Amino acid sequence: MTQKFRSRLELHSIINGQPAKQILAAASDVCVREQLNGQYYVTFIYPRLPDDKSRYDALAERNEIKFPDGVERGQRFVIKRVDEERRGLRIFKRIEAHHMAFELNRYYLDDFVDFSAAQPPDYTLGLIGNGTPYTMAVNGTFDNQDVFDFGEKRKHDLLAEVRTLYNGELAYDDEIITLTTRKGGNYGVEIRYRKNLTGIVRKSHDMERITRLYGYGKNGLTIEGHAGHSVKYIDSQYADAGHLFEGSVDFPEIDDQARLLDAMQRHLLTVELPKVSYEIDFVQLEKVDVDFRAEAINEVGDTITIIDESMGYRFDARVTEYERYPFEPKRGRVVLANFRELKTSDYVWMATVGSKRAMKYTSDNAVLKGTKYDDSITLVDGFGMAVSDDFNRTMVRLGQTGPGEYGLALFNKSGVRTIWQDSATGNAYFSGTLQAANGDFTGSITATSGTIGGWTINATSLSGSGTISGGTITGSSVNGGSITGTSVFGSYITGGTITGAFITTSATYPRMELSNTLNLLGAYASSTKYIEIIANSAGDPQLYFNSSSGFMRLTHIGDTGSLGSAGNFVLSCTDNLRLSATSPTSIVELAPGSAGYVTVPNWSKLLNADSTQTLQTALNNKANVFSGVYGTVYVASTPGGPTDKAITFTNGIRTA
Repeated sequence: MTQKFRSRLELHSIINGQPAKQILAAASDVCVREQLNGQYYVTFIYPRLPDDKSRYDALAERNEIKFPDGVERGQRFVIKRVDEERRGLRIFKRIEAHHMAFELNRYYLDDFVDFSAAQPPDYTLGLIGNGTPYTMAVNGTFDNQDVFDFGEKRKHDLLAEVRTLYNGELAYDDEIITLTTRKGGNYGVEIRYRKNLTGIVRKSHDMERITRLYGYGKNGLTIEGHAGHSVKYIDSQYADAGHLFEGSVDFPEIDDQARLLDAMQRHLLTVELPKVSYEIDFVQLEKVDVDFRAEAINEVGDTITIIDESMGYRFDARVTEYERYPFEPKRGRVVLANFRELKTSDYVWMATVGSKRAMKYTSDNAVLKGTKYDDSITLVDGFGMAVSDDFNRTMVRLGQTGPGEYGLALFNKSGVRTIWQDSATGNAYFSGTLQAANGDFTGSITATSGTIGGWTINATSLSGSGTISGGTITGSSVNGGSITGTSVFGSYITGGTITGAFITTSATYPRMELSNTLNLLGAYASSTKYIEIIANSAGDPQLYFNSSSGFMRLTHIGDTGSLGSAGNFVLSCTDNLRLSATSPTSIVELAPGSAGYVTVPNWSKLLNADSTQTLQTALNNKANVFSGVYGTVYVASTPGGPTDKAITFTNGIRTA
């Protein structure tokens, strides 16, 4: 395998009690499989190689697999399955690792909500997220829903219930789980035969189709007699009286006819059409040429265009399954959303009623092409094109947006214009609440007054609370809250929290730097002369001084503090200097090199603190070894007795 397509998977484990990171360069067939609101996992093969026992053994359940930054958004996966195989002389492991978010399945909600009226999704998501390392987020606007019989299950099962209740979709980013109105986007991705499309399979069946649905609730409850319903069933808009598909569904927890009818209608939408899907094999051109990166599928949920004129296929559809090989020049595979094939006579109905399908109509004068995911309406009238929701509220108009006004306009559900284009200048205008979604903003926002997410805008300052993320903020002052981004320029910043990749006082030297790359604070006179405070240097904090001729560092390793220098070291002060060890058994040790010395100016500089006597004084009080007496004297061996005991001195020293 070429270096370009070599695996860069990371294996994170614990070795000898310490966190370890290893690169799985020998991994092959690294395949990511993702389903919309379903499974999300990676599989690969890793061979047993000589001198690679550490990596091979660490490929075990519970250890983590991580993609490098820039590949698969750097997502983390937990090993869930390990199969070891022998094929002739080859021994290898097949690894299956599930996305970190699915570890939520390890947690249980030991609580139960019988009923709670008109709750936003944050309510149920908060119950799920409490006591876990996961952050639950909401993207988009959801109607409040009544919550019934919620809890006493695994939290991942409850997350699926929340998604169904609010008719949302799930997006995963490591330990951040987001309930969103729509995952993915339409970025103009096109898969075309003779460009990058290599295979297409259309699958269709009606084995699970229901066009007349009977529904039953608690204790046999039905909708008969409710709101004009004289029967127990509801019919699909596609029901053919001469060829019905009948079926039933049970909701044993529902004891209200209105709720039962709503649940039956929701279920019928999922089964009223034949199950039609397209499996597309395609070449990921962005792997071999970066110029095609803008045409790459980003994630499950994206809308793409499929074109194969020879088979008569040309439609837009959402990706519901996406299989890809991030490190290898292999084909990708996608499964597209449910379709119903249309006849030419269907096109008017398609444009006015719609459903989950795609179509194309061609005449001598017009082409009508579109994708509908609900019962919204698209009409072309004398004013231009208008898109209305399933309650016939105009949401988008392209053409004449008002008397003497032309361009594009968006409206909220109250009919108030929120975004529009000025026909004279081409400038875009916004009114109402601006809510950020995933993605980056490029350009500038200018405002002299108003608010953004709780932040108050004045002519020269921005103040408030909350989080502003991304890019560059330039101004006189930013007060309070949290700012997350790459750089901030201004006169001063007061209060709050600043979180960013890099903070510096100047682009040139001298300067101060605060970096979360190495988690350090540094003061730099030049690239070779600086002081750094490093919170984690091989596991221990360190204060580091560097110059062009050497370095000095102050660190604490284990239970030992250390002050070291590469070169000479001088310790001086203008007053008293004390080296002290306070433990009764502590030792103060001076240890010169094998050919070095511990030096003092003279012996008068060594003082006995107890006797206040210097070493020189003590030496002076010693007898001169060259001027001692010689001879014998006699002393009494008993008090008052005769001098009968001889004592002999040789050169001042008693020898007998």
